[in-house]
Amino acid sequence: MSEMTEVTVMSELMEYVKRVSDATNEALERVLPAESVYPSSIHKLMRYSSFAGGKRVRPCMVMAAYEACGGAFGDEKALKAAAAIEMLHTFSLIHDDLPCMDDDDFRRGKPTAHKAFNEALAVLGGDALCILAFEVLASVGRIDVISEIAVALGTGGMIGGQVVDIESEGQKADMATVEYIHMNKTAALIRASIRCGALLANAPADTLKQLTSYGNNVGLAFQVVDDVLDEESTTETLGKDAGSDAEKGKATWPSVMGIEESKRYAGELIEKAWADIEFLGAKGKILKDLAEYIRVRIS
Repeated sequence: MSEMTEVTVMSELMEYVKRVSDATNEALERVLPAESVYPSSIHKLMRYSSFAGGKRVRPCMVMAAYEACGGAFGDEKALKAAAAIEMLHTFSLIHDDLPCMDDDDFRRGKPTAHKAFNEALAVLGGDALCILAFEVLASVGRIDVISEIAVALGTGGMIGGQVVDIESEGQKADMATVEYIHMNKTAALIRASIRCGALLANAPADTLKQLTSYGNNVGLAFQVVDDVLDEESTTETLGKDAGSDAEKGKATWPSVMGIEESKRYAGELIEKAWADIEFLGAKGKILKDLAEYIRVRIS
């Protein structure tokens, strides 16, 4: 891809990302309790963390997969699913930042929830976002979507990955451990975002299978890139504490592969993701561009 073509692709993608972000934010505004609702402290925290920024990558994955499988942009059921998944992602970040977990001070360029409020409220605020997300998902009326996301969050998904992540700190990590952590802690919810978009559009089984593989490859690439950025970027650039992975002895891709090999591996995963959705043709353009966006963050 030429530099000019890449710039054009990223410009077009950023327009799409903004459309999804705006629509997701409007949906979140509708479902999150107002700050004035008693007890106001927890509702302030929920809104503070939900609207702290971020590119809404997971809602974009939901909507792009939904459209690729025949759905229309902005349909209410897809927007509700996108908003719920963003709340679940936010809940995971709030808890991930806690002193008992990664003990981070900044997230998306702002003080983390436990710093802006307090630790107890951060725990409860994360819990509240998780519960509200499933209330919103229930209103979509699709048990398969609820089940998909629940599995992605459980001990066979995000929570399992987080447990092994914590238990591996300061230990000499191997490739299998790093892959387990990141396939579950990060890739599981990204894969679920893709699959939920496809499920809501009633995609056939063979399409769902290919999109599942795409989700795994993109989700893993996302974390490889995140690990590299933690090593190479600054706190100001990342919007969160840079260099914290090495400081805490985290099991990361650079720790087992080195920086350059990690970059090469991320590119390989993106190529695999592109191959997964080649069958979609023009309908898969946004999904392809989203994968490329992940890669160019470290190019």
